[in-house]
Amino acid sequence: MKASTTTPRRGGLDRRRTAREKGVALLLTSIFTICLIPVVGLAIDASYMYVIKAKLATAADAAALAAARNLNVGMTMAEQEASARSRAEAFFHANFPERYMDTLSKSVTINVAETTSRIRTVHVNASTRAHTWFMSFLGFRNVDINTESTASRRDVNLMLVLDRSGSMQTAGACTPMKEAAKVFVDGFANQRDRIGMVAFSTGYSMGYAPDRDFKSTSPSIYDQIDKITCTGGTNSVQAVKEAWDEIEAMNEPGALNIIVFFTDGQPTALPAVFPIRMVNDTRYGYGTDGYSSTSTQYNMNPSTCKDAAGKVYGQVGWAPIPRRGIIVATGTNRSTGNTGAIIKSAEQPLTSPNLNVINSSVTTSDEYASGCRFSTSLYYARRDVAYIPNTDMYGNATNCCYQTAASSDKFSAGAYAGRLRPDKPITIEKAASNALDNQATTIRNHPTLFPVIYSIGLGNVDEPLLRRVANDPASAIFSTTQQPGLYAYAPDQTQLYRAFAIIQSEILRIAR
Repeated sequence: MKASTTTPRRGGLDRRRTAREKGVALLLTSIFTICLIPVVGLAIDASYMYVIKAKLATAADAAALAAARNLNVGMTMAEQEASARSRAEAFFHANFPERYMDTLSKSVTINVAETTSRIRTVHVNASTRAHTWFMSFLGFRNVDINTESTASRRDVNLMLVLDRSGSMQTAGACTPMKEAAKVFVDGFANQRDRIGMVAFSTGYSMGYAPDRDFKSTSPSIYDQIDKITCTGGTNSVQAVKEAWDEIEAMNEPGALNIIVFFTDGQPTALPAVFPIRMVNDTRYGYGTDGYSSTSTQYNMNPSTCKDAAGKVYGQVGWAPIPRRGIIVATGTNRSTGNTGAIIKSAEQPLTSPNLNVINSSVTTSDEYASGCRFSTSLYYARRDVAYIPNTDMYGNATNCCYQTAASSDKFSAGAYAGRLRPDKPITIEKAASNALDNQATTIRNHPTLFPVIYSIGLGNVDEPLLRRVANDPASAIFSTTQQPGLYAYAPDQTQLYRAFAIIQSEILRIAR
């Protein structure tokens, strides 16, 4: 008897299993779809809100920056703050227009306040309401979007140092310089920033003592700039030092402390305490007293300067007093041309000075002791002065570190061997350039005021020197341990507005 075998009908079972699986898949798909739609909708709405938020933040940032820039517009602080708010609102609305991406409303609030000493901060709070697309099915019909932005502006203490030497007048640049300087000053905030002005030629003029009300006082800084006349030498170091003394006296570490130095040429004047020549020596002639050539060296007698007791060199008990003043390089021959007078290093008026008398109110003193020929003529400095000292009257080195004196710039023999010659204009220029370079370095090294120096050159200037003075990043000796400045160049007087504007923009940029 054979065993029987029963084979199951698998086709029916497979069909039933497949049907059940399709039903589960459909159920899961339905569940996932129900869950996925809100997630996708939320992602779309979130992206929509993100775009609006980014646009709102951009508009708030633009408003804050515009307000900070506009804090210089207006004569009074109230006018400046009102102008800043108005400017901020205009920028906000321009960058976030009505109904942007179908938003329902928008608002902006601008506050201007002095947050810390000499620092003013603009705070912008902006908001808008946007409706939702998919989230509204969940009951969220509108979403409020908010953003904030701040921008600060440091008040500025600025001394403007303007070259008014004779070469400015010769080149026709005196008036263009004054006009460019007035436009420059106008970019700063009256009653907030403190602005002053020093003008210089052979000596210096405190043309306008630093003042916060510089636009509306009488006379204003504009009036004083208009008074400038251009004549004389180029005593750069004294002008920069006097400007720095004003900033140092303010002693405001919270402010942005700045010197803006403008010149059209090489420094040609040096203030120092000069020793009187006591011995015979050989030096270049000066065009009088039989010394007819400035290219020939002569054996010259000692100076006829008298000491305080009225004695001259050679008399018993003679005790010469070094003369404090300014020696000037003049003429077109830089090697053997004329050297100028020694003059009392006092403040001079803005109008044309007599090169021998800086200030008529200064009385005769030991520095004008009788018998000194330099007090009556430009050219006698080279016979009365023994040599150029190694430091100027402020302690700045004259024999380093920018210009190196050649052997021909020094006396080769005699009592003054190795000393810098006062009878060569090129030597005076080198000494004056070194003094300016060292003075600028000393200023920038101040440990608490962190001063910044900017320089502007017109025409044929010593650009490497002006870059060093400013600590311009393009300078060969740029120092990362000092505040960086900037050098701007004007090839001619038609480019002065542009050069001043470059410096103005840089100052206002770092002020905020």
